[in-house]
Amino acid sequence: MRRLRDYISGAVGVAVCHDVVVTETAIPEKHPWHVPRLITAWAVAAVFGVMVTLWVPGEARFQWLALAVGVSTLVTFALQLGTAQRVGFISRTSFSVAGSVVVIAIIDGIGVLLGR
Repeated sequence: MRRLRDYISGAVGVAVCHDVVVTETAIPEKHPWHVPRLITAWAVAAVFGVMVTLWVPGEARFQWLALAVGVSTLVTFALQLGTAQRVGFISRTSFSVAGSVVVIAIIDGIGVLLGR
């Protein structure tokens, strides 16, 4: 019991238990978000959203918006795979795809409000 109490009451950086030195482990860094790649994926989604809103008539718009989301998803996968970094891939990809869907939905909502 004495050793456990010595360890708990030790210094923040280093704790000494009789003849054993225990060092504090470093906190792992969070995975980088690769923000320029996220912005690029959202910009591609915005371009496709604007093109669909401007050039596709109302009754066929849903199919073209689904295609725009699909192309944006493929662009996102390509951009995120291009980082060659496994850590955080699912988080970055899902955040990017969700952002692309939101961007396309906002652009289409504005188009509907403006009567396009």
